[in-house]
Amino acid sequence: MDTSSYTGLPNKLCQGLTSVKSTLTTGHVLEKSETTFLENRDKFHHHMARSVLGIQAPLKLQTELQIANKIGRLPGLPSSRLMLDVLRGTNEDISFDDILNNQREFGEVQIDPHLAMDKLDRFF
Repeated sequence: MDTSSYTGLPNKLCQGLTSVKSTLTTGHVLEKSETTFLENRDKFHHHMARSVLGIQAPLKLQTELQIANKIGRLPGLPSSRLMLDVLRGTNEDISFDDILNNQREFGEVQIDPHLAMDKLDRFF
């Protein structure tokens, strides 16, 4: 099936709107900065903790962040990532993701919980 129309433009019904974004030349100036904001802030906090408190503080914080990132709920239920937000200090912030990117509201996934638990049991 030809995915381009007779005009040579991509067919948005076959490829979707997100495929067009990758063909655009440039984005907004702040787009890269906004996508890496949390990572850059975490690096800054780790550097400051190392210079003030020594090497053990950023290592402990990094370990806690990795553990908090792995915490989840039962299969089929999305995690709120509350512990990760508390460690980062973003639990009281209201951002774009809190309002318009709510996966529990728009991205429901219907799975059989018994099959998901069987897969989880085989993993451990």
